[in-house]
Amino acid sequence: MLAIFGVDALNAETFLNHGFVCVDKSIEQELLVVNTFRSIKAEDIIFIKDFTPQTGLRVKAAGIALSSYPAEIDSEVRIPVKWVWRGVKFIDEFNEKYSRCGDPFYKERSITVRREIIDLMSGK
Repeated sequence: MLAIFGVDALNAETFLNHGFVCVDKSIEQELLVVNTFRSIKAEDIIFIKDFTPQTGLRVKAAGIALSSYPAEIDSEVRIPVKWVWRGVKFIDEFNEKYSRCGDPFYKERSITVRREIIDLMSGK
C-alpha cells in the first residue's frame, strides 16, 4: 500500500481527474522516492493523505494501480490509477511513527491507516 503524502490540492485534483499519479523524475536527490514509485505493481492500493497538527490525518482518495509499468512522459513518471474512493476521511487514532512524512511517496506501515483505507474502498 503506497501513501502519497503532502500533495497540494491542485496536484491532487489533477491526479483524481486524469486517473494517474506521477512523480518528477528530474529531481536526482529524490532517487529513493522515484524508486519507491517505480516499485508499484498492478493492483497495489494507492491513497492520498495529508496531516497537520491542526487538522490531523485526512485521507482524500484511494485507488488501485492499473499497471506495473510506469510511463515516462516528459520529466514525469506516471502510473494509471482507478480511483475507487474520493472524499475526506479523518483518522483520529493512528500510529504515524513509521511514516516517512518528508517523502511524497512511501509504503504505508500503519496498520490502523491501512485498515481504514481498505474499509473505505470496500464501502464499509
